[in-house]
Order: sequence, then structure tokens, then C-alpha cells
Amino acid sequence: MIKNELYGWTGKIIWVDLSSNSIEVKSSKPYFEKYLGGRGFAAKIAWDYIKPGTGPFDPDNVLMFLSGPLAGSCAPYSGRGIVCGVSPHSSPEWFTRSGFGGHWTSELKYAGYDGVILTGKSVEPVYLLIEDDRVEIRSAQHLWGMGTIATQKMLINELGEGIRIMTIGPAGENLSRLAIINTETESAAGQGGFGAVMGAKKLKAIAVRGSGGVNVAHSGRLIKRSKQIAKIIMGSHHQPKKGTLDKEKVKKYGEQFQACTQQCMIKCIHSKYYRNVPGCVYQKEYSGQLHCVSHLFQGDKNMQLYDWDIGFEAGFEIAQIANDLGLNHWELIFGLVPWLRECKQKGILGFINNIEINANSPRFWVELLNMIAYRNGIGDILAEGGVRAAKKLGGTELIQKYYTAWGFGGHWDGHADHANYIVFPYWLVTALLWATDTRDPMSSTHGYVQAIMNCSPLARDGGVLNLKQVLSVGKYLYNSEKAIAPDSGYADKEIPAVYHSYRSVIKDSLLLDDQIFPVMFNKDEKDGIPKAGDIKSSSFEYHLFVDTTGLEMSEGDFNKAAERIYNLERLIQIRNYKRDRRKDEEIIAAFEKEENWENQVLGEKYSLNVKEFKKLLNRYYKLRGWDPKTGWPTREKLKELELEDGVNFINERLKKG
Repeated sequence: MIKNELYGWTGKIIWVDLSSNSIEVKSSKPYFEKYLGGRGFAAKIAWDYIKPGTGPFDPDNVLMFLSGPLAGSCAPYSGRGIVCGVSPHSSPEWFTRSGFGGHWTSELKYAGYDGVILTGKSVEPVYLLIEDDRVEIRSAQHLWGMGTIATQKMLINELGEGIRIMTIGPAGENLSRLAIINTETESAAGQGGFGAVMGAKKLKAIAVRGSGGVNVAHSGRLIKRSKQIAKIIMGSHHQPKKGTLDKEKVKKYGEQFQACTQQCMIKCIHSKYYRNVPGCVYQKEYSGQLHCVSHLFQGDKNMQLYDWDIGFEAGFEIAQIANDLGLNHWELIFGLVPWLRECKQKGILGFINNIEINANSPRFWVELLNMIAYRNGIGDILAEGGVRAAKKLGGTELIQKYYTAWGFGGHWDGHADHANYIVFPYWLVTALLWATDTRDPMSSTHGYVQAIMNCSPLARDGGVLNLKQVLSVGKYLYNSEKAIAPDSGYADKEIPAVYHSYRSVIKDSLLLDDQIFPVMFNKDEKDGIPKAGDIKSSSFEYHLFVDTTGLEMSEGDFNKAAERIYNLERLIQIRNYKRDRRKDEEIIAAFEKEENWENQVLGEKYSLNVKEFKKLLNRYYKLRGWDPKTGWPTREKLKELELEDGVNFINERLKKG
């Protein structure tokens, strides 16, 4: 039951029609109980407003910037946001999502809003200014053509300190499918190409500043709980250790830890800030952040696929140029450049715009980034992303080596991802998640694979957990030791796949940091199960939610809300894109080749057994309450989840045959 006084949520969403320059503030209350926030709100809005046939660059594409009830509160590792809409990056073009960090989402809450929804297309470049009750569409003519960093500096100079900005660079303006939406130096909605959607709408930026706060229902409980949870976190990225600083880089460039989201309080392994780093291509100094995969721009001779070596300074320069142009690091590092290098090795493509493909040349990198951002020459094709570019340039037979599915580069799959160490049978769970998602699913389902490969005895350094602890957690979370055992093959892998898909929805709806939640293990507990006071790890998110919102919701109903959201996303896929099991099974080809690493317990490398995987997929659908023949939610499941519109839709589809 929603009370009159709101906690966590603000109760308002800004709706902007850029075609008519109209702004309306609507209530977000109808979404609270059934859809939680963030990704959940987006699913319901997409179901109601995105029609079949809507393309990413159509004015009718609904572009959403959404927060969650925990944003702006003291909940640990909260403050992230999510962007949703029809994606130009995905293949096919369909509705999906992209998360981002920084402080923008919390500032939106302080201004009094749970989200910003944009439709239409402006005639001239504009930006949106939000300052509490004042919401204005302003000219961005003077900003068009600027990079993401220069745009933020210009708007801060114009609007004053304390303003938080989401913006696109030249890549977004030129509708590159690799275009990000950036905030601060390197907190971006990277996957999905949503920067190009902003470019198509002629929207340069959204600037927000708020003077309010976020009401919390049970502040004392939330503070206590937050401290308890923070205390047991071992490290970022589900690692058993915290990050360290390089003494030489501290001295030369002021290296320091930099949180990539507001309420992160950990010394992150991959997220650090540097000042006044000299460029190698341009005679200038750069300051900014490295996190996630951006450290790989310099190369890593210990990794075969990234065996170039251009040095820290050149790698840092390239990362900052990519940020400023507004380009997706993951696509470049995990997909496009490895594919280009192999095209050169195979004699398919040696030069691009008369520049030799050479990852050991900083000049090559800078030229590549610029031609993609500005769509110059062959860059016009590369700006389509690797999967689409290969269809025009050749090398399609090489694509699957680097791209798993749906147009996205490999990620924790043991095959197309050549950086993140994972072995059979754990990538079976990854394969199931890829099969039913609309993008790389691992940005919000790291927990299972990352925690196991970093903490268990299978970790490269031997891990910090013993097998008994690992199996204990499997029994607790999945009611099955086989779901997590290193020698368990295909048995019970559907259980963690379903579990973590719903945890993904919860994180993307509240919104919480995927590199922390769900908290999988605690090496200091005999049974390996993390505990915060009187609650165990599977309940952490629920209690943070209830302490913040005060909503009288059982934990069962909370988890059911996540299941409802996932099923509504599936209904969108079925209605708008005719998604079915045959489409899901397109991911099989990506897993049929031999895996990249060997499970030391099994003593050999594995590839996907298609017959066994299809049996696993049957169990996965059944556990979800979906028809194994079609991959559609059953009417019984939809009724259970109170998705009556979905029941009516499925009835109509079944009548048509």
C-alpha cells in the first residue's frame, strides 16, 4: 500500500516531447509496487508506448533516463541510473537498456524526479535544463560539435557549480551506433548506442541541479544495515581483495581511487583517476578516469589478444579521446579492434582510410576513433559496429570469435570474451542468460560467474574459499550443490540462470552496483554465506528497499516484482519483435567451439554439447513458467504475475496461430 508521504521515490517523472517543445510532469506512483523503479518502470512504459516497428532513430522512439528508489540515499553502492529505449547498437534493433554511474541520477532525485522520458525530435540542437520545479528546453547550437568533456565544462561555466550533466559527443551527433551518453569523465551509458538516439533527437545534453533530498522511511535502520553490508564486502568486481595504487603513478600523475557511482565506498581494482598525463599523439595533457576495460587501450602482453604495448600514457590518451568523442570502449576493445586485427592477419583488410591497422601505433588508434565518430570514409561503415561492418567489408566468418550475440562483444562467456577467465560448466549459465536477453546480459549478472572464478578454488591464484564453502552457498542460494559445483556439467544450471536474471532486474530497478550485488560469498564465514546482522545475503536488497521506501511488501512479493518485470520485457520482445525459442537458440553457435580456458578439475577444454544444452534450455523455460516449444510465458504464469494485458495478448497470438 502506497502512503501519502513518499519515501525513496519522488513520485514524479518529466515527459518531454521534443517535436512540440512541450513538457509535462506526470505521477510515477502507478509504477511503484509492481515495477519498483528504473528498469521496471522502463518495461511498463515501453509496453504502453513503444509500438511494433519503431526504429531507434524514429521520433516515436521513447528514450528513458530513470533512477531507482535507493538513488540519493545512503544505501551502499547505490546511485546508478539506467537508459532504455530502442537500441541502434543491438542487432536486431530492439528495446533494451544501458546502465551508468556517476552522480547525475541522485541529482535528478534531489531535483524531485524519478526519471526523464523523451519522445519526438527537435528541429535544432537543444539541451534540457532541470532545476527543481524549473524544466526548460534550451538551445544547444553553441554546444553542437563539442566533445562530452568540453560540453560539460561549457555548461558548468554557464550554469554554475553543482550542475550534473549527461551528454553526447560527435559520435552521437553523427549517429554512430557505438555512441555513448557520458557523465563526468568516464561514467557512461556505454552499451546500446543510446548516444545516437539522443543525436537523432537533436538532444545534446540533460543538465540537472536539485536543492532537495531523498526521504527515507527508516533512516536509522538503513544506516545500520548499510554499515553492516559495507563491512563484509571483500572487494570490487566480486574480488577477494581491494585495489592498490602504483607508487610511481601516484607521484607522476596523482593516481587516486575514484568511485564510479555515488555511494561506492570501496577501493576499486579498476577505477582510478589521473591528472596531467602527457599525450603521445597530441601535445596536450589529459586528466580523467580509467575503469572497466579502458586500461586495455595500452595493451597487455600477458594476454594474447591484447599483446600490443603503447605504454600507459598513450593508452590513457586514447581512452580520454574516446570518452570525449563519445565512443563505446567495450565495443572497441572486445569486438571491433580484435576483429580488425584478425582481418589484417587473414588478408581481408589491411588499411582503413590509408592508415595501416596497427594496434601498436597510437596514431592508428586516434585516427580510428575520429573516423568512427565523424563517419569519415570507411569510418562510416565501422560506425555501424563490427557485426554490421563485417557484412559490408568482409570477415563475417571471424565475427563470432569476438561477438557472442545480438550485436554485442563477448562478456564472461568463455568463448568470444578473451579477457575474463571462465571455464565449463559455469559459462552454461552465461549462455542461458545470453539466450533470453536483448543485449550483453553480464553487465548486471556478474555475480555468479565473477564471484566463482575470482574467489573459489578455481581462481587462478587458488581463491580464498574452500570447496565446502562454495557448495554451501550453492545449497543456500539455489537449493542445489550441483548448480555451483565445478564437476557438475549441465545439471541444475537453469537454477542460477533464472535466479541471477531476477537479481539483475532488482539491481537495475533499485539501482545498485552489479560489481557488488548480489553479495555471493564471505570467506570469513564457515559456511561461506554473507550475513549482515540478522539477515543473509539473498535478502540484502529487499531490506535496503523496505528500509528506504517503507513499503509494506513481503520479500516474496518483492521477488515477484522482479519476475514480473522480466516477463513483461519478454512480452515486449514477442509483441514488437516476434521473439521465440528459435531466436533464442541463435546463441548456440557462439558456444560450439572449444572454450578459451580449461577447468583444472576436469582437465580438458569443453565446447557446447548442443543436445544437452537444448535439454537444459527446456528446464530453464519450464522453471520460468514459459512454454518450452515457443519460449513464451504461459498464460498461467502471466495471470500469477498480474500481467492481464499480457494474457490478452498471448490469447490473441494463439488464436492467430
